[in-house]
Amino acid sequence: MNINEIVLFQGFDSSVIKEIEEICLEKKYTKNTLLFKKDAKADCLYILEAGTINLVIKNRGTLVYSLSKPGDVFGWSSLVDPGTYTADGICFTDVKALKIEREKLFQVFERHPGAGLKVLGRLGSIFAHRLSNAYRDLLSARGQDTTPSYG
Repeated sequence: MNINEIVLFQGFDSSVIKEIEEICLEKKYTKNTLLFKKDAKADCLYILEAGTINLVIKNRGTLVYSLSKPGDVFGWSSLVDPGTYTADGICFTDVKALKIEREKLFQVFERHPGAGLKVLGRLGSIFAHRLSNAYRDLLSARGQDTTPSYG
């Protein structure tokens, strides 16, 4: 997977892309592997290459958000304070993903602050999309109008 094709990093200078590529680790995980646990220190960002990841939140019930599109980003909590994962990340199938350590990515952003700012903006967009989908699903489960609210 080319880093510059991933929404999070699209349009970056080739020098920044090269630095990000150098810190990416391509990893393979087997079905049912727990990549991270809710409330654990978020030290890595992941980009899905193949397979399906379930992000699972349990609190008197269970909410599962599945990611299966190549380029999907998860572990985004590693890039924001307080730096703890907000869900369990579990491989629903065998998975291939890029793994990027938080500290190494932050070092790139220290050298290229504009790139870091773009990533935060795009991360906000990803989060807003997921939140909107969660609202829609919740309202649908309650049998209510599923028109999303953005306020």
